Amino acid sequence: MTNSPLRVGIISAAWGARAHLPAWRSLDGVEVTAICTSRPETAAKAAADFDVARAFHDFRAMAADPEIDIVDCGTRPPLRHAMVMAALGAGKHVYNGIPFAKDLADARAMAAAWWSAGTVAVVDAFMQAVPAIVQMKAMIDAGWIGEVFGADVAFEVPLFSAAQTNVPGYVWFADPANGASAGRNLGSHMLHLLVHAFGPVASVTADQSLALKAWPVDGETVLPQVPDRASLLLRHASGLPTRLEANWCKIGGEGFRFSAWGSKGRLEARAPVFPMAHDTRLFGTQDPALGSARTEEIAIEPGHLAVPGCHAVADRPETGLLALASIFATMRDAINGKGVAAPDFAQALHIHEVVEAAGRAADERRWIDL
Repeated sequence: MTNSPLRVGIISAAWGARAHLPAWRSLDGVEVTAICTSRPETAAKAAADFDVARAFHDFRAMAADPEIDIVDCGTRPPLRHAMVMAALGAGKHVYNGIPFAKDLADARAMAAAWWSAGTVAVVDAFMQAVPAIVQMKAMIDAGWIGEVFGADVAFEVPLFSAAQTNVPGYVWFADPANGASAGRNLGSHMLHLLVHAFGPVASVTADQSLALKAWPVDGETVLPQVPDRASLLLRHASGLPTRLEANWCKIGGEGFRFSAWGSKGRLEARAPVFPMAHDTRLFGTQDPALGSARTEEIAIEPGHLAVPGCHAVADRPETGLLALASIFATMRDAINGKGVAAPDFAQALHIHEVVEAAGRAADERRWIDL
């Protein structure tokens, strides 16, 4: 294990600085030493605003710098491909966003570069690290619901509506050139969760469509060209059937819910929007009589509310803080020779293959085997 802190360079003064920077800074043995944007003036301002020592305006220079160990790649998928490839080519450890890539060719290229580099590479699918979901998986693995019969996961929220855009910084979702859609963005996060819980997917069928034809943004109108809802039926390699629903234009949507049931009972994790440590709750019921199947809230065990070598607090409302820090901690530990970092690029490639297969299945109206 190294005695020196691991040095992180973050590409992005938006999501990367707002969400990732506090999570990296919550870890022992890690220092954020650099930030990169596309222009010298914005890089200098970001470094000053976020109290980061070094500013870069060329991600290739950041990737090549010998005083950086980990490159955290923010921004949208088409831009991240070159960033990831430069970092892996320089032998860096890499953290990459979701969706993993804009298309399957880029996904395969990044996975191949990672295998060649032999470094630690992880993606931003941190739902699996939310304490309620960590406990849910542990209870499933311990047999609390008995033999697992099925599961479904849904993320249905009004990110965009005819009256307002609630996430103006994500208008890039409207353009297919960015590798975006409800199934690719929201769906990728949920697919990572399903694969983490139940193993790889063997086959998929899907239905996807665009319902809301216009988004109002700052007095202008954006015309989206990608599906805003996706329904997937999945068959895992184990034979388990699961279901996924993604919708980013659902007014009054119930947010996030992840349910699994079996021969003894059912468990369900719920969150008002994206699942976070502070607002995701766990519910369950075991073999009730017909008509009395009410689920009761299950307390989260203290051991799931903390990460070794991390000072993030579970009930703080910052975006993804503890869950992100937990994933970052697996990177730190794996780099230092302890444990395995997850979700890695191998899982990310598999998820991207499922996403692409789902799009094909929707177009061809049939099941696709992976």
